[in-house]
Amino acid sequence: MMAKGKKSLAAANTTDEMVNMQSDHSCFSNDSEKTLRADAKQNRELILQAARKIFSEKGLSVQISEIARMAGIGIGTIYRHFPTKEALFDAVSISYKQKLTEEAKALISHTDPGKTFFDFLSGIMEDGFTNRAARDAFRIGTFRARTEVSGAMLDLQSACDDLLTRAQQAKAVREDINIMDLFALMSGLLMIVDELEDVSDTSRFHHLLAIVFDGLRFKTHD
Repeated sequence: MMAKGKKSLAAANTTDEMVNMQSDHSCFSNDSEKTLRADAKQNRELILQAARKIFSEKGLSVQISEIARMAGIGIGTIYRHFPTKEALFDAVSISYKQKLTEEAKALISHTDPGKTFFDFLSGIMEDGFTNRAARDAFRIGTFRARTEVSGAMLDLQSACDDLLTRAQQAKAVREDINIMDLFALMSGLLMIVDELEDVSDTSRFHHLLAIVFDGLRFKTHD
């Protein structure tokens, strides 16, 4: 009986050890998975930070290898997160549009709808003039929206449409223009930037922007 009891106790101890080993292995696996997820998240953010900077300077003509060097990671790591350069640009573009959407929504309750509307548009255009990534994101999203970015563009258009409607109701913007007209005008002007002989000379761009804004303003007829 004692031998049998010892065997039972030994078996129980063995079972407990196996359970503990499995538990330790499970904890180790969970910790490893968490570390891998954290590393992947960090790498993704490094990629996006580098992409924003280089895209802003060179637009879509940039090589993936340049982004990898700036991010301090391998090209393969970029492709694991973003299968193509266009997919990476789309991620940057979506982030940019989401930022603008939040800014537009925050302005909806401002007391001067006309000034708010033109100041917001001016900010977008100024950013587009100096930042090729912003320029390309806005232009491509308006005329050639891909499925991946169309949702972000629609959200931005909706938020801007609210600002436009308030400005029209305040008689600050002409009533016969809609949000698609507005985005076409803005995108068209941003396309001209690449054709300017001297992009460091902002006077030409500001002159053209003033003409567009003057055309948007509400005018009373005598």
